[in-house]
Amino acid sequence: MRETDNPDVWLVPVVDVNWLVFAPFDPGRDFRIDPPKPELSIEETRELGRMMLDMTGGCAVLTPHSGTYCRTAYYEPPLLEVYREWADRGAEIAVHLHEEIKGGGVRFGEEEHVREVFADCHRRLVEGGLTPVAYRGGHNAYATFMNDVLSEHEIGIDLSSLPGLDKPDREAVWTESSLSAYDLPENPRAPEGTGAASGVLEIPIGSDGGGVNYGNFLQIEQSDIDNHRRVWGAIRDRAQAEGRAQIVHMLFHTGSMGRPDWVERLTQFLAYVPKAGGVFVGAEAAAEVFEGRRIARVAS
Repeated sequence: MRETDNPDVWLVPVVDVNWLVFAPFDPGRDFRIDPPKPELSIEETRELGRMMLDMTGGCAVLTPHSGTYCRTAYYEPPLLEVYREWADRGAEIAVHLHEEIKGGGVRFGEEEHVREVFADCHRRLVEGGLTPVAYRGGHNAYATFMNDVLSEHEIGIDLSSLPGLDKPDREAVWTESSLSAYDLPENPRAPEGTGAASGVLEIPIGSDGGGVNYGNFLQIEQSDIDNHRRVWGAIRDRAQAEGRAQIVHMLFHTGSMGRPDWVERLTQFLAYVPKAGGVFVGAEAAAEVFEGRRIARVAS
């Protein structure tokens, strides 16, 4: 969907394929983890695709859940068939790990374990006729060895950053993250341009840059439409102040399809974006935009 060839914001729509409720870090909900619901997710994902892909012109990245409490169900048929339906309309897919322990930390820092589960998810998608183009860590986790893991699987895009987040106990440290897409350094926790680039393009979630509360970024379920428009305005203002379009992502979950108010909020936001200086774009196309900008800088 493109109403302008010179947008202020390139927006990658990201969709977690998951279930409700999953709150391993939330003592207020007794660290509640409901049983996975892959059968329900089949229709939820189909229903979301019918609506969302029309509004975004086929631009979306599916990030199916694989984790401690549901390792493979979202990487098996018939959900793989549903993902191919999305892919046939232009959507992409990413590996998405959730290595949390209910009320007891994470396994994201266990390199051997993460390598094993990542490889298994990647294999299952490829064997299902899908080529992963990106990675997204559950609860924004990204251990320092992940650059190598992605490189070994020929993946050059990450969608884990929430700029400003500082949760070292969760392997989620983004205190130096840029607010728009940038080359991750070899040390992914270092500022942009520090040392050699890793070969991974980080596309952060859209943020107003003012904090790491839900009201500061574009996770659709966690704030109201007026606030999302405010955050969008901050991103657009930043683009105009810097003289360069921002490249960011937004987040929604298939498990939210049972909440009509959240679905309405999503449709309102998707309708707003192209009217407010934005263009929907897939992850690989966003990387092409970023690379074109890099080439232009070198040429100048």
